[in-house]
Amino acid sequence: MFGIQKSKQLVGLDIGSYAIKLIELISEGKGSKGRYSVIKAGYELLPHDAIVEGTIIDTTAVVDAVKLVFDENKISNKSVVISISGNSVIIKKISLPAMDRDELAESIIWEAKHNIPYPYEETNVDYSILNEGETKKGENLDILLVAAKKDKITNYSSVVHQSNKNLRAIEVDVFALLNALNINYPEFTKDKTSAIINMGANITNIIIIERNIPQLFRDLSLGGLFFTENMRKELNISFDEAEKALKGLEMEGIAKEQLQTVLRTNIDNLLEEIEKTFSFYISGKREEKRIDNILLSGGLANLTNLREYIEQKFSIKTELFNPFLRIHYDDKKLNSIYAHEMASSFGVATGLATRTLER
Repeated sequence: MFGIQKSKQLVGLDIGSYAIKLIELISEGKGSKGRYSVIKAGYELLPHDAIVEGTIIDTTAVVDAVKLVFDENKISNKSVVISISGNSVIIKKISLPAMDRDELAESIIWEAKHNIPYPYEETNVDYSILNEGETKKGENLDILLVAAKKDKITNYSSVVHQSNKNLRAIEVDVFALLNALNINYPEFTKDKTSAIINMGANITNIIIIERNIPQLFRDLSLGGLFFTENMRKELNISFDEAEKALKGLEMEGIAKEQLQTVLRTNIDNLLEEIEKTFSFYISGKREEKRIDNILLSGGLANLTNLREYIEQKFSIKTELFNPFLRIHYDDKKLNSIYAHEMASSFGVATGLATRTLER
């Protein structure tokens, strides 16, 4: 989205607050969606507080982790695409009359200045026309306006440069997930409305896609670290112990029922915010709307019973997002845990890689 340079094969590098995820793909068929294979995959934990609320605090630690994940997986390709999200990234859907490119560019600048809560000079702005070629005479263009603060871009791009890698593009997390959705779940994008809930360490992204057109984006300041910190306080345990409890491990001296009570309180907070998002989408439409499917992505997606809680709450079919559903992953050559137990953690990284192969 920002500063794209064309390259046939790039490495999708997802620099999360908890861990770095990496995917390198190869295309098995020219222009044939879904015919991809994973040739490299990597995962590297980051020190606690290396990235706080989406801002890289300990640059050295993140740079070392990036170098390590490349070295351990013997990845020689230095061309990478990364993604960003959070409060420093604004995505708005706007509508403008059809016009020529020069006029549209000027209108986009005007819209950006009036729709972005930051000074225009402090942001990088891009846009995408959703219904290009589909509008009839007199109809407006539906446009996604995307803006990211320059200091956020610099914060992340400097890590790539200091890791001696070549930054080819910067994407937004939600668009990377949309790429992975189109490749792996084409049946969800034809005549259905789907929601992707991507739960990371600090941020939960919610995207609602109606007939392959994104309708709503929302970033919640709720994630795995929020859960962990609440459990640490409520149970009076260390951060490491809270992380173990979040993974479903039993804690000595703490009853299982007590753990479940604290965990369920946190899940209810998350469900409340998801419900607000769904209600906003449904109430904003004149005609009756519904969400047909929910896909859970990110490290928190594997939380015990979370899928069942969400399905019960909303009465909507809910499943874990599998970014390798239609992408070949060789368990004999690559770490099989990534494609099975941890697959939902690789949604963004895989989406970044598939996007670059398609264009």
